[in-house]
Amino acid sequence: MKRFSLLLLVCLVLLSTLVVGLQAANYESTLDKVLKTGKLTVACFSDVPPIGYYNEKNELVGIDVEVAKKMAEALGVKIEFVSTTNANRIPYLLTNKVDCVIASFTMNAERRKVIEYSNAYFRGGAILVVNNNNPASANIKSIEDLAGKRIAVSKGSFNDELATELAGDIAKSILRFENVSDLYAALNTNKVEAVVEDVVLAGYITKNQYPNLKVAGELLSNDLQGIGVRRGDQIWINWINGFILDLHSSGGMKAICEKYGVTYTPVHFVY
Repeated sequence: MKRFSLLLLVCLVLLSTLVVGLQAANYESTLDKVLKTGKLTVACFSDVPPIGYYNEKNELVGIDVEVAKKMAEALGVKIEFVSTTNANRIPYLLTNKVDCVIASFTMNAERRKVIEYSNAYFRGGAILVVNNNNPASANIKSIEDLAGKRIAVSKGSFNDELATELAGDIAKSILRFENVSDLYAALNTNKVEAVVEDVVLAGYITKNQYPNLKVAGELLSNDLQGIGVRRGDQIWINWINGFILDLHSSGGMKAICEKYGVTYTPVHFVY
């Protein structure tokens, strides 16, 4: 009986090893696929300056676009951009439409239930944006001032979650837009009294596109942004993390930020 049990145990171990081996043989990392096809497909914003947008020459440019190009250069492959919205970022990953997402993708535990992130490559935060030409808007300086007011956010963004958490019980309404440009159009035409937006994007918009709009109050959050990838592909994540380390240590990320007039903030906090 003991010999039979020992033989059964050995057979189970061998079978388990065989199954693991077959799984490994059938597994192809996104890194392997990208290198084999010679193409990296990246989801980026195309209407969110200075993150990702079309310039006057109809060229896709921006901070995240530059990071993606650097990534393709390090891989030695061509790059294909897929325009995305906040709401489409996770579906594009889960349906294998893209190899990764580089689109101001704030990291949080809820999103990590379905996708994974690289190490942080950028640091931002949420801020209120108001309209100087509208007294009901211009006087807003804090979350408490949003009582009875209409707020605009980008649908599916971290700022959507934050606005709902901080002001959902006191605001008159929270309007959710697919495109970031629609947020500012709504604020500029007095359809809402405030926008909750990333501080980098808000600073660019108020300086270059809508001088009557302004950022108000203190930061509502400190956010770290990473490159979004599918769960379970540790080989791909490891390569991207190495790329991000090189990007920071070489001064490449700082140079990209300076190119677009954005202050470079190190991603590592001092606790």
